[in-house]
Amino acid sequence: MARINNLFSEIINRNETALTTKSESYALENSNVSLDSATASLPAGPQEEFLLQQYIRPLYGKTGINSHPIGTHPDFLELENNDGSGIFHYTCTMFIDIKGSTRLNLLYSPEEVHKFKNSVLQVCIETVRAHDGHVHRLMGDAVLAFFGGKATEKEDSVADAINCAMTLRTLVDHSIKPWMDENGFESDQFGIRVGVDFGDDEHVLWAGYGYGTVGEVTATGLSVDMASKLQGKAGKNQLMLGQGLLDFVDWPSEYSETKTKKRDGSAVSQPIVTPNLTNKDGTGLNYRMRLLSHESYLKLSPLPTDVRARVCGNDVKDHPAFNLTCIANENGSEFNYISTSKFLNKNVGLTFRLQVMVNGSRLNTPLTATFSVLNYGKEADDKKDTEERRTTYTLYKKRRSGYGGGYEPYIVKEHSETTLYRGLHTMECSVRDASGVVLYRNWVGVLIK
Repeated sequence: MARINNLFSEIINRNETALTTKSESYALENSNVSLDSATASLPAGPQEEFLLQQYIRPLYGKTGINSHPIGTHPDFLELENNDGSGIFHYTCTMFIDIKGSTRLNLLYSPEEVHKFKNSVLQVCIETVRAHDGHVHRLMGDAVLAFFGGKATEKEDSVADAINCAMTLRTLVDHSIKPWMDENGFESDQFGIRVGVDFGDDEHVLWAGYGYGTVGEVTATGLSVDMASKLQGKAGKNQLMLGQGLLDFVDWPSEYSETKTKKRDGSAVSQPIVTPNLTNKDGTGLNYRMRLLSHESYLKLSPLPTDVRARVCGNDVKDHPAFNLTCIANENGSEFNYISTSKFLNKNVGLTFRLQVMVNGSRLNTPLTATFSVLNYGKEADDKKDTEERRTTYTLYKKRRSGYGGGYEPYIVKEHSETTLYRGLHTMECSVRDASGVVLYRNWVGVLIK
């Protein structure tokens, strides 16, 4: 799909690297692949198969290419002998369904339907792999994928799965549907539905099913089955999160919402998976589910600021003179922390660095920069630390010393915090000029183990 190429060409090939740190810009600056030159049927060959990954992975700080084939998870290949043994190991399960594709068979030829469905499935496959997921199985219009493995932290598997779903939704809205409209396909009824759930080590068994060459190695557990049911409960272009995931990472209600359904003209809340399964004693399982708040979470994503600003409205405001980065310091080792990309340990020092380009920007100074911190989750609530904390700084242009005069090319302001509580926490940075006009607003989502 040429439009998908163009979207990521726009994301990657922008003139923002002058304000970025070395650690966050290396992959963008070193990329010399022209997305616009790719064929319209992405992916269609060895290069195109991994093309989408080359532009998604650096955004999340991931290196290399995920080339794992479909089928058995690479960490459990030893179980392919199907000798009856199994391994208990956590997994984060994702079930993706293409909504509205069946009706295409009534509107278009089999060749056209195949071209469309295969293109969408290929995008799903590459987006899953771009976020370190493993594509386990294709089932008609659906994809079953697993996130995590023996070398991946449990929490990071959740981050990867949620970021994957968010990226897919963005591609559907801003690439696939416009491509459909341009190529004569009806896009009104098209979308994806995603279900994601997490099962810990003691609740997920990896083992072989079937007979050797007529079988497969897969995961067994309530969370695995629930991912499919959660997908069925999601609406078009929605991601449904299951109780296992919600509880494990203490996902905040502020970045999710209860599903509602119209009944007799009224909105009826649907907080649990129905029909309600029963336990051994006959009591209802009451398995909770919540929809990811896409636009709220998107504002925290590492997509470029101007791309997020188009979707998130006033919550994100781009300005070419400003850039916000986050530097983490753990035991004396510094690294660039990319928003929502991974979970950090507790007691990691964070430096939020606002850099303002003065030369040529004609800013009405002095500027007022406000850093606003919000902590979410049970641990923060127990410590009564969930109220918004705001710190405001006044930023002045600094005159150069010595011969030549003028002003320093940049204003740099740093604000420090420390990771303290498990869950998702946010930093908002907004900048106003001397007249009180908001010039810039950006976010960093910090995930903490």
